[in-house]
Amino acid sequence: MVKTRKRNGYIPFSLFFSAVFLMAVVGCSNPTQDESSDTLDDTLETTQFASLSSLKTALGNVIQNTAKNPYQIALINMDMASFSNNEDSLGELFAVFQGRYVDLDISTCTGNIGAAASTVMTRRPDADKLVSLMLGESTESIGSFAFAGCTSLVSISLPASMSTINDSAFAACVSLGFKVTEGNTVFTTDMDGKRLLQDQGKTLVAWPSAVGTIQISSEITEIQDYAFSGAPLLRELIFDHNTPPALGGVHVFENPSDITIRVPREQVSLYKTSWQAYTNAIKCTPDWYATPFTDLADLGAWLDEDKSQNDRWTPYYAVLKDVPLSNRGTGEKLEDGLRKLYEAFHGKYIALDVDACTGATIGFSDLYDQTFSSRPHRDRLVQIILPESSTSVGIYNFYDCTSLESVSFPSGLKQINKNAFDHCTALKEVELPASLKLLGAYAFRNCTQLKRVIVHAEVPPALNGGVFSGVNEDFSIYVPANSVEAYKAMTGWKDFAGIIKAIE
Repeated sequence: MVKTRKRNGYIPFSLFFSAVFLMAVVGCSNPTQDESSDTLDDTLETTQFASLSSLKTALGNVIQNTAKNPYQIALINMDMASFSNNEDSLGELFAVFQGRYVDLDISTCTGNIGAAASTVMTRRPDADKLVSLMLGESTESIGSFAFAGCTSLVSISLPASMSTINDSAFAACVSLGFKVTEGNTVFTTDMDGKRLLQDQGKTLVAWPSAVGTIQISSEITEIQDYAFSGAPLLRELIFDHNTPPALGGVHVFENPSDITIRVPREQVSLYKTSWQAYTNAIKCTPDWYATPFTDLADLGAWLDEDKSQNDRWTPYYAVLKDVPLSNRGTGEKLEDGLRKLYEAFHGKYIALDVDACTGATIGFSDLYDQTFSSRPHRDRLVQIILPESSTSVGIYNFYDCTSLESVSFPSGLKQINKNAFDHCTALKEVELPASLKLLGAYAFRNCTQLKRVIVHAEVPPALNGGVFSGVNEDFSIYVPANSVEAYKAMTGWKDFAGIIKAIE
């Protein structure tokens, strides 16, 4: 079971990232309203067209619409093969939409849908206006990248004659659901139509709309190449197969570095051997130890006596309860409040839920020396769920925790002090609560894999120098939509104005 903490008021990253992705992939800015829009009609005189030129004229005479009220269009007895070219099989068709959203019925048309080059995804200004599609009754195949970048496409009906769908045919169709006409013996779908399957449901053909964390059915024994191509909202796949499903190639995922693949602990080595292209993404499924540890000595004994040496892909999952994580007020020298915690790891890699531990400030309080640089086993911490009672992450708390991949912050967090996550080179994404007031100097410095920071604070927190120096070159910052301009104008944040984007 994957253990997570629900944060009230948080917006899942999978929801707000979709709009950003769609704009980046297809350049879908709103088309300029026609200057004579006050004289345009809001309905079409006819819905059936025998040529693209007549369709273009008709759409040019109606007002701009939205994806919720697309124009109903039927192409009559046209040859789809006539649209085909080496670069973009359907570009000529999409171009006549002129920014209008369309439900398209080509069930009376003939010919197969041709292939397109992968590069056309960034050059189709109206591909994102196709909302639904009913294919020709005699259509047998869809070429590679044919509908790539059709980000508003929510429904496609595959005819009984459909027998071949080539790779990336639906890349980046993040809202797509499939319908398969009765009589088709090749393809089928799952219950909600999001997954396209074949071989009686054993082969996964396409799932571009996969979102967040997905459990893969044990009935699936093969995944075709490009099955998840252009699925930017996919973050985690969970497999409980003892034998890894066969892969159709090395391009199953568009960006494998952004995906976590969870498999049974005892099968991690087998999956890594079988899926060598995705070795770094494969990790064990969390198996949290049921009984909380109330003493660091007991945690250390459990790791020492019962657990063999592991690696960062197979950490042990444990819960701490009522353990003080700060030595403030204890009478001890305020040297390093987390040293005892790291020492308890005994060299094992571990994920910790310390939500029920005590201390308003984690680790360091006001005084410290530089003993953090010699903490034993600091590189063994893989995941941490911080106490909900905490309002501050202390100076150098997680400095050089090079295996730390995931941090869950408390909803009342007010400040992250300087160098708190400096050189956490495995962090890829952090989500900061609305209560945040301060990010201290170098807080996330040299986090070389950090690509996304999501800040829910509507008032920009104070940002000290060097907080994001040395992060990933694809780094982006996401903030509340109504606060984008405030962040871009705020001291410190304005240095990142070009990569500050709205949470959607």
